[in-house]
Amino acid sequence: MKMKTLAAAAGLFAGFSAMAQTASSLNLYGIVDVSVRRHIGLTSANARSAGDATSVASGVGPTSRWGLRGSEELGGGMRALFNFESGINVDTGLQAGNAYFDRASIVGLSGPWGTVTAGRQNTLVADSAGVADPIGLRFAGLNPNIQVTSLTGHLLGIEFGPTNANTSSNRVDNSVKYSVPLGPVVARAMYSFGEVAGDTSKQNSAGLGLDYISSGFSVTSAYTEFRDANNRELHAANLGATWLALPALRVMANIGRNRAETSPTAITSNRLVAVGINYAVTPAVDLIAGYYKVDRSRTGQADDGFRRLLAFVEYKFTKRSKVYLELDSTRWQGNYPVAGKSTSSGVSLGITHTF
Repeated sequence: MKMKTLAAAAGLFAGFSAMAQTASSLNLYGIVDVSVRRHIGLTSANARSAGDATSVASGVGPTSRWGLRGSEELGGGMRALFNFESGINVDTGLQAGNAYFDRASIVGLSGPWGTVTAGRQNTLVADSAGVADPIGLRFAGLNPNIQVTSLTGHLLGIEFGPTNANTSSNRVDNSVKYSVPLGPVVARAMYSFGEVAGDTSKQNSAGLGLDYISSGFSVTSAYTEFRDANNRELHAANLGATWLALPALRVMANIGRNRAETSPTAITSNRLVAVGINYAVTPAVDLIAGYYKVDRSRTGQADDGFRRLLAFVEYKFTKRSKVYLELDSTRWQGNYPVAGKSTSSGVSLGITHTF
């Protein structure tokens, strides 16, 4: 009798356990990336310089991070979801970003009608740049699509949108994002509240996006408008495409633009053009390369910018662990962003592990 009772209890527990696993999930995930890097004409922080440096760097490949994400089935095709994500500087063990969960802090609902999330999250332009970036958003500190198109390093010295920073506008606080799939087309809208007392327009942002996604060919587009505490505006947009030219070869390209009012009489504009490839040489070896052209214009100042080539050769031990060799070369125009050598270059040898 005892054995029958125990067996019945075990079966009942297994049923509940299976139902719980089906109904909800909780995942701990992350990326750990570190490399040894030699810079010529760049600082260890990847800024233009008159000198050289050697360093141990985190995030030459994908940005190191850890996070928690989960969901729960609510019935009727609906589910609740959340995501917290924090950046890590593996070389020092320090937190990356101004907030602990700087990369993501959201909760939302998803169903047949689409997905809505609220909290701190990527702007639509940042999402769009990630779809078509030639090197897949590797090397955040030197990738022009991350720094210029996504506005991670906009060099404006002004807080545009509720970002809690005057150096970047790639992620915003107090935001609501909605996306809905319409067959292969995905439409997106986003609004972030500035939360400035007495003026709802100050420090806010709003955007729209439209993507066509398929396995062979995809197109992505997005536009976002930001305001600062003085109601000055920053406009940013991206248009990109990816094409599976051969079973082992994918071609990517995008155009990014932004225009900011930096004072009542001054404008700063940036334009980026990028093109690149991702080629699977063998099942274990990938060649990834991107060429970026950035042009900047500012009221009352000479135009400047740079041309940059970034390339990776990656060897995958498994789906979770790989090593890579990274090469980069930059030709500067004018004093962008400061004076230094006319050309810069770097080489990195690194390892990436995901979990």
